[in-house]
Amino acid sequence: MLIAANSCVQGITKLCDLYKQSKANFIKIKSTAEEIATDAKAVRSWWQRLFAKPAAAIKPVAKKEKFVDYNESQAMAGIVAELTKFWTLQDKLTEYLRAEEEKAKVYDPTVTNAQQMQTAMNRIMCQQEMAKLDVTIREIMVYQTPGLADLYTQTYEMRGVIREQQESARLAKEAQERQMQWQRRQEERNLQAKLAAVVVTFIFLLYLWAWLALLNRWGKT
Repeated sequence: MLIAANSCVQGITKLCDLYKQSKANFIKIKSTAEEIATDAKAVRSWWQRLFAKPAAAIKPVAKKEKFVDYNESQAMAGIVAELTKFWTLQDKLTEYLRAEEEKAKVYDPTVTNAQQMQTAMNRIMCQQEMAKLDVTIREIMVYQTPGLADLYTQTYEMRGVIREQQESARLAKEAQERQMQWQRRQEERNLQAKLAAVVVTFIFLLYLWAWLALLNRWGKT
């Protein structure tokens, strides 16, 4: 997961460089665009070995170089695609950390201290490395790539607006659910009150009938 996130950052870095070049004029690049991904996937660091299995060596395949026109819109589309991948990985990391937290809440007598320390270190390293990559992306887009600062800033501002809207919708939904629960409790109380009234009325009528029968029997004697 972190390897893929690092790959996204490498791809964004290269695409931002192409974006800066294409802002001035049209450029020509190799049509083997997958180089951006393959170069980024080659990045390996000490923490990656904790989360990924060693991959078999891939024999490089010679490709015929062909150059094509490349413009600002294409660079922007590539940046957006890589950012989307990165944010998706952030969501997956959040799910992973949440799952680890839930797992830790369940008592397991077989878990050793070493396993707990490793789990704690992995979680901290995941959070720190993803935060570092997030900062790297912000620095590249805001400070190193003229023309992308507004897009990046406005995107995060819009995310804040969306989060506020989602929070308002969540609170409204919870309030509606509480209202519905209160109404159900009121209906249950009303039903219980009606049933109690029926039972009391039945007991009263039964008592009255017994009393009248007793008076009638006394009258006959």
